Formats: sequence, C-alpha cells, structure tokens
Amino acid sequence: MDSIKSFADLGVSDSIIRALSSLGIETPSEIQTAAIPEALDGKDVCGKASTGSGKTFAFGIPLVQLAKRSKPLAPNALVLVPTRELALQVRNVLFSLSQTDPSKKVWIEAFYGGVPIDRQIRALRKGVSIVVATPGRLLDLIGRGALYMNSLERIVLDEADLMADMGFLPDVEEILSHVGNDHQTMLFSATLDGYVDVLRKRHMNNPVTHEVAQDEDRSELMSHHFLYVDSRNKNALLSKVTQGAERSLVFVRTRDSAEVVAQTLYEDGADAELLTGAIKQSARERVLRRFAQGKTQVLVATDVAARGLDISGLDLVVHYDMPDDEKAFVHRSGRTARAGKTGVVVTFVQGNQVRSLLRIQDLLGLSQPILKVDINDPALAGIAQGEQLNAQEYKVHTQDHSRSTSSGSRWSSQKRSVSSGSSRSGGGYSSRGRSSHDGAFQGRRRSSY
Repeated sequence: MDSIKSFADLGVSDSIIRALSSLGIETPSEIQTAAIPEALDGKDVCGKASTGSGKTFAFGIPLVQLAKRSKPLAPNALVLVPTRELALQVRNVLFSLSQTDPSKKVWIEAFYGGVPIDRQIRALRKGVSIVVATPGRLLDLIGRGALYMNSLERIVLDEADLMADMGFLPDVEEILSHVGNDHQTMLFSATLDGYVDVLRKRHMNNPVTHEVAQDEDRSELMSHHFLYVDSRNKNALLSKVTQGAERSLVFVRTRDSAEVVAQTLYEDGADAELLTGAIKQSARERVLRRFAQGKTQVLVATDVAARGLDISGLDLVVHYDMPDDEKAFVHRSGRTARAGKTGVVVTFVQGNQVRSLLRIQDLLGLSQPILKVDINDPALAGIAQGEQLNAQEYKVHTQDHSRSTSSGSRWSSQKRSVSSGSSRSGGGYSSRGRSSHDGAFQGRRRSSY
C-alpha cells in the first residue's frame, strides 16, 4: 500500500481534521490509512490491529463524518464494546471528533450497566445518533423497546476477541439478529480466528480485511523483566518496583488480593487505588479519571476490571499474579508502551509458576531470563526508569519446561537496559480505596465506594 501522509488524502472532512489537530494528531496510523477510505465508501471493513494502534479513530472518524441527527429511539450507528470503561473511552473519542462541527447536531452516548437504565432511556427518547454500548445493557434496552435496531446504518464490533473471551458472543449474535439487512459492519480485533472468524463470516458482507503488524513496532518500546519471587517478600518487592514509576498498573487475580495489595502499598507510602468488579460504576469512573490525570500513582486491578483500559503515559505494568495464558499476558502488558511511548512490564513468578511462565514466553517469543533479585537492590526503585538490576539468573530446572528456541514473535525480546528512578510521591490509598471487609484503615480514607 502506498504511503498516505494526511487525513485529507483519506477523505476526512475539514472539521474532523481540525478536531484531530487539536488533539495533537496530524498523521494517520497504518490501520487508519487502510480502513478509513473504505469505511467512508460504505464497505464492510475487518481490521486486525492491536490495542494502541489507533483503531478507535479508524472506525470513529467514518462514524462521526457520516453521522446525522437521529429521531427519537432511532440511532444511526452502534458501537459494541466488551466493557464499561471501553464504552466511555470510545464515546469520549467520538465526542471529541464531533465538536468542531456543531451544525450537524450529532449526539453520542455510552450505555452500560451499573447506572440507572431509566436515565439512558430518556437520552434515547431525545435522540442519540451514535450509541456506544456493552452487550448486556443493549439487550436490556432492546427488551424495553427503547431503540429501533432497524434504523441502524452502521455497526462496529470493537475488541471482538475480548468479547469472545468474556463470553459475550451469544449476546452479540442476539443483538445482530435484530438488525435489518441494509447496513455497514466494521469489526476490529487483535485476532481474527475462532469465534471472531465466525462473526465475520455470518454477519459481514464481503469485508475488506486489513491486518496491521502493530505489535512488532510496539515491542521495540516495551521492556520485559521476569523476577523470581518468594511469597514472603512479594509485597515488599512490589513496593520497590513501583516506587520510581509515575504511574503503575498492578494486575492481581482476585478482589481480596487486590485489597490486600493496595493496603500494603498504602502502608508503604504509595498513593494507590483499587479497581475491581465490586466497585460501583460512578466510583470506577472517578478512580480511572484520577489515575488518568496522574493524581494516583498505583492502580491495583483485577483482569475483568481493567479490560479495555486506555491510559496514556502509563510507564509500568506489573503482573503481581501470573496471567492465565499468553492472551491475558499480551492484554495486560499492552496497557503500557502506547502511542509511541516506552513502557516497562514486570512479571513476578514463584517456583510453582515457572513452567507456566516458560510456556507463555515460548508462545510469545520472549527470551529474557528469569532473574533472582536482591530485595535491597536500590535499582529496583528505578526499574521503570531503565535502571540496570543487580541480579542473578534463575537456573531453570529440567522439570520446569523444555524451552523452545524459536523467535520472531510479535513480542520479540529486547535487551534494553533498565536508568535511575524518580522519587515517589506520597498521597495515600486511604482517601479513595473501598473499605476492606474488616474495616481496616478506614480512619484515613474518604468514602468513595
């Protein structure tokens, strides 16, 4: 494909180009260059592109440019997403594109669970041009007769692979069964196999498919560290590695574990907050807003709560608990090294997890050694800043796993040395985390949840 250097060359309107410029976006990404012209022509478009590749603008620009004022309960376009957080993020992106041309009177709204449905129905009665929704809440609205699906001219299935992984495809199939035949469909996903391929074959009409190898580019920006850890010093090690990072996202397996980890970080002086499925939507939005604004240093989250997060400037991701598989590893790690910025990923591995980690490394082509670190190594506090650790390599035993020597994966290894860290900021988990089951550290927190 010939290189196209401007959005104008893609057929993007002047008003949207102005909106993009105000956001600091002057040049289209590869997936945008490929998808936007065909989407504007009304073709079905299927895009394989990773998170962080610019795919939201790839479908968002055509949606906003082609949108028109809607009648009550009759939206023009629908974007289906797997999570509430992603629904809000996509809605905000689309809204930012529509602001330089108010004459179109295009209204964009996000619909998801955890908030009163009556308020959302009232918005639809006023007229919403572009609906961004999670599958469950959209089915609730359909069941209440709150929107006419046959009015839809364009449908986007965003993060289709995540919707499949989270078990939403039956809901997606049910939603698509309510849509008329005359509409355009766009599907974007990190993978196009399995159930995603079923969606493509069943619900798309001769789609133009684009596969963008964005991950290889991002791999040059992402530095991986695998640290062997004993359960007794796991929390102490976490406090050390997050100390020098401006913003850290820590992944844990369970809600209870998330609360213990956040409490430990708080007691060590970090400004930490929780993000779990038990938190009310309004509180989740406040937590994410503070974290995105840099007011919170560390966000401790479960996998479900953190799906679809798009936080710019996130410099450190920590796999406190090992991910279940390579897909989860890629998804978690992909929260950093976004929009051309560097990022560091630290994975904690305990003795009984070495085999699982080696399997993930083999599948993703990651060849960095597992390191046994000294908990008192001052370089740990600078790991997010590129400081070199004083560590020994963990000797893999024969019973762990016979490692593959293959390479060339999208997450290919880098040996980038990891330069001194900055001082940590105080603050406190106390003011914002949800209260623990036993009421611990309530005296130092504002009640948010």
